This record gives sequence, structure tokens and C-alpha cells, in this order.
Amino acid sequence: MTTQTRFPNHPINNASGKAVGILIALVLVLVLAGGGGYLAYNKYYRKAPLRSKLSSIKVKGELIRFTHDHVSTSLYRNMVLLDDVLVMMDTELDRLKRIGKKFPNQRGIVASQSEELRSARQRLAGVLANVNDALEKMYVTWLVNRSQGAGQIRSQKGTLTRQLADAIRGEAVLIGRVRTNFDTAS
Repeated sequence: MTTQTRFPNHPINNASGKAVGILIALVLVLVLAGGGGYLAYNKYYRKAPLRSKLSSIKVKGELIRFTHDHVSTSLYRNMVLLDDVLVMMDTELDRLKRIGKKFPNQRGIVASQSEELRSARQRLAGVLANVNDALEKMYVTWLVNRSQGAGQIRSQKGTLTRQLADAIRGEAVLIGRVRTNFDTAS
């Protein structure tokens, strides 16, 4: 004699097990959708944390935040990009120095590249320092008198952003070469 279950039509109690397979497939689909959503959020929507300092020059964190929040996010991005380029140039200069020590008979090749890189780095660092000085003046004015500071922001933010962009664009060939060498050296 067979015993009857209390719920004979319950989907999990069916004889073929199709309902269990459907339930497992549904759970897997939901897990995959959730995982895909998590990956998409982290890759495309999550914002990188705001940088609070630059590596190539000394800048107060509050000045960087002011630039991002009140002046221009484009100016902030150009400052960060130029700082990254300067750090990359420093790394490339160190690499060239190591090559010069390793092959002392070929110092002429290394010296010419190093000199070109040093002069470009000096130009870019000068532009970044000038923009930083202008931003610091703007920030102090904004702290003392918000309306006057806001006027300075409106009148100078485009000029400062263009100065950084033009400096980066002017050294684009050298930056591309350094970036290529940087990628191969890593």
C-alpha cells in the first residue's frame, strides 16, 4: 500500500522532477542577472574617488576639491591628467637613467632623449604650477568674498582649462611615446 501525500499536485512532489529543474533554472537566471548588474554598475556607473593630492606638485587637498566642486570638473580632470603625465615622465627619466648606466657607450642616445623629456616635463610642470597659483588666488578670493570669487571663477575657468589642454596637446607626440615606453616597461 502506498501512502498518499497530503498535497498530490504540489509542483515539487511531481514524479518527473520538471518543476525542480525549472526552479533551479529560475534561481540561476536571477543570480546571473544580479551578478551582471553588479559588474555593470562597478564598470560603468561607479565613480572613482576624488583625488585629494597631486604627485608632481604640492597642492592642498581643499584646493583640489574646490576646483572639482566649484570651478570646473574639466579643469580638475586636466589637472589630474597632467599630473599623471608628469609622474609618467619621471618614471621614464628613471628608466632612461638605468639604460644609460647599463650601456655607458651609448650615452649620446640616452642623453638626447633625456634632455628632450626633461625640457618637456619642465614646460608642463610650469603650466601646472601657474594654473595652481591662479586657482589658489581664486580660492582665497572665494573664501573671503564669495561673490567676487564667483566672478573670478566665471571669468577664468575656461582660460585655465584651455591652458592645461593646450599644454597637453602641445606635447602629445612625446606623451604618446612615453606612454608606449611606459606600457612596454611595465
